[in-house]
Amino acid sequence: MESNRLEKSQMKKIFENETPIKKYSKGDIIYYQGDKASCFYYLKRGRVKVYMTSPDGMEKTLSTASSGEILGEAAFFDNMPRISFAKALTNIEIVSVNRTRLLELIKISPSIAMELLELQAKRIRQLSTQIDSMTFLQADGRIAQLLLQSMQPYKGKMQVRLTHEEIGSTVGVSRVTVSKILNSFVKKGYVQTEYGHIIICDSNGLRELIDKV
Repeated sequence: MESNRLEKSQMKKIFENETPIKKYSKGDIIYYQGDKASCFYYLKRGRVKVYMTSPDGMEKTLSTASSGEILGEAAFFDNMPRISFAKALTNIEIVSVNRTRLLELIKISPSIAMELLELQAKRIRQLSTQIDSMTFLQADGRIAQLLLQSMQPYKGKMQVRLTHEEIGSTVGVSRVTVSKILNSFVKKGYVQTEYGHIIICDSNGLRELIDKV
């Protein structure tokens, strides 16, 4: 997985002011699986899907990134080929950060180094959780877990900006199954579905689906 959300931090403030800004159109590939990683990216505007493919063409979504997240930092730090693709889901604005520039920014604000370490720790935890989810949870539990991991505050509520297709690809079920499970969540009062996003109404109810295993 090569994306992760940045909190409102010194690092985010600095990256917001970086230039040049590069624009991609919906459907454009930002980087390819197997590429050498000479930089990582900060997503200023839009949404990006991070995914990997198998030799036989099977696709697995790892995450969906939104404004304020970084992409491609894992391969950048370990000097290994990228394990995933990043594809623009909307028109996006993005900035790249290479090693020279990162070292300059760390000299200006040393706290960036600690924030990057914290992000990597969160990434490892998220990957471990995803593996546990695919191994031990039923489809409703996997979807509940993804919703809880992806929710963010918006106008006094907690929302998730993922499509049914994105949810299905991430947790390994069909779009039809996602629709059925989300409808059951609506009936139970766990969520409300609105155009373009899902409102979390009862996070405790969703957690119970995970804890029942």
